[in-house]
Amino acid sequence: MKTFRFIILLIIISISCSAPPEKKVQVNKTENFKSENLTRLQKFFKRSELDSIRAKKVIEKHRIIQHLSHLKKMDNGRKKYYLLEKDNITEMIKSVTEGIYIDYILINKHGEIVYTKNNEELFGSNVNDGFDSPLKKCFLNRDNVFFEDVSFILPSSKVYCLQISSPVFVENNFHGILVLQVEIKKINEILDSGTEIFSRDGVIRVTPFSERIFLKYNGYDNIKITGLENNNSVFVNLPAGKIRFSGFNYKEITWILAQKEG
Repeated sequence: MKTFRFIILLIIISISCSAPPEKKVQVNKTENFKSENLTRLQKFFKRSELDSIRAKKVIEKHRIIQHLSHLKKMDNGRKKYYLLEKDNITEMIKSVTEGIYIDYILINKHGEIVYTKNNEELFGSNVNDGFDSPLKKCFLNRDNVFFEDVSFILPSSKVYCLQISSPVFVENNFHGILVLQVEIKKINEILDSGTEIFSRDGVIRVTPFSERIFLKYNGYDNIKITGLENNNSVFVNLPAGKIRFSGFNYKEITWILAQKEG
């Protein structure tokens, strides 16, 4: 009898030793706090929205788009007519937060770009022509303040920008739109070191590592991220370490922030 029990014990030990090790299970742990990254981003977006509204009121007050469209025809498309609207354009630029925007673009009701502060390549073109540009998306979404996700200004450009646009109305007549452009380095400046942002399809939009922009976030398809509703944060244990993922939503923008802990 003792021999039989001893044999059974040996079989149990043998089976337990030969069993494959348990796979590490990804753990999502929701924390009851808001990331400082999220707080700073929320303030940044709100400020940009208010800037856009203030600037478009200046444009409406002075009918800048209407005048620039008329002067453009009178001057055969050259840019010297800007001088005739210099004071009003200066008032428009001074109405927004200084040092945030790399360009201010005015597009008339026909889709013609009648003003750019810095991008000569854009001036005089029509957003309805050619490729499906971020400016065309802004022009088509002109019911209210609109945010277009980070993208190239032009296919030939190496500058990544977030676009904020506002419709311009004078006496209830649509005159065009204003587009403010934010280079992503301005967003990087307000984030904790090493933070990356990707859209809900996993494409990286904001990162301090420029070569990673528009690539897929590493392992995204295998990461199960839940609990990001209402701009919440969760911690996920991955082979690369413990990552804090935070949901961020503002109007059309739906982002996920990734930050390595420890």
